[in-house]
Amino acid sequence: MTANERHFKRDAILSAKHRTWGYNVPAADIDFLMVEYDQRVAKALIEYRHLNGAVRIDASIQAIINLADRANVPFFIVQYYYDTDTGKLWKEATIDTPAFFRIIPINDTAKQPQYAWNGFDWLSEQQYTEWLHKIRGRTP
Repeated sequence: MTANERHFKRDAILSAKHRTWGYNVPAADIDFLMVEYDQRVAKALIEYRHLNGAVRIDASIQAIINLADRANVPFFIVQYYYDTDTGKLWKEATIDTPAFFRIIPINDTAKQPQYAWNGFDWLSEQQYTEWLHKIRGRTP
């Protein structure tokens, strides 16, 4: 892997260039959008945001809502934090560090009962994994 890829410079340069191309060429620099799928069929779009990141329905999120609506898939923002976080600063975590998740349904499809999790409160990693199976119509 090149140094530019290890340090994300390659993508940052393109993102910076795109901003210079003008006001009438908007684009969303998506931080962590995942397509959850099952058997090659998209089941949901999920934008992951750390607990310290803002959750705003800005122009880029509205564009993802439009994409999800046109594809007829639910769109969620999922906030997360690690057991090592202090509440103010992100601290290094590993794959073994417990994580916690809060599911926020964004488009109307995501607000349908089959996607609900009781309470929409913070979920443990196990509960969140169960929900990921649920939105696929599967069991863990």
